[in-house]
Amino acid sequence: MKIRDRLLLAAERQFAERGTLETTLTQIRDAAGASVGALYHHFPDKAELYREVWTHALADYQEHFWVVVGESTDARAGVTAGVTEHLRWVTENQYRAKVLTSARPPGVRDSDSNREFLRNVLRWWRTHARYGAVRDLEFDLVYALWLGPAQEYSRHWLGGEIRTAPTDIARDLADAAWRALGTTND
Repeated sequence: MKIRDRLLLAAERQFAERGTLETTLTQIRDAAGASVGALYHHFPDKAELYREVWTHALADYQEHFWVVVGESTDARAGVTAGVTEHLRWVTENQYRAKVLTSARPPGVRDSDSNREFLRNVLRWWRTHARYGAVRDLEFDLVYALWLGPAQEYSRHWLGGEIRTAPTDIARDLADAAWRALGTTND
């Protein structure tokens, strides 16, 4: 594995376990087995390293989410698959998920990849809304109703406040999202 990748993985784990503010570059460097020079060659400072870790986690999440939603056969399948995939991804990628529950670094929201992801999901949603399969709502509200409960559950689970794994309650949260967003409940 390349040194840059080792640094990113070590930083991801350190940020998830210790928090962004408490994590030091020395801890990351030591965990990656990298020299001071190697660290600064790839990342000029902790803020840039954090931004890269956060962006990488977001891209991984969005890729997995879009695959199941984009390939869904109908609106209900897409809504429920999105929730189920969200919860699966959190369960299997706890360090990345913890990073994504931390403060978003500047500029990520406006990145080309994030805008493309949002355009794709919005286009998918509007297509199904035009056919009357889902409610025609503002996308911010769609997002809150679709993934808000799953995100909140995940946040508490990642924090150790809930013991039942997100994948164990995925069906219930997926069905609830469909009841909130679909025009039929069959």
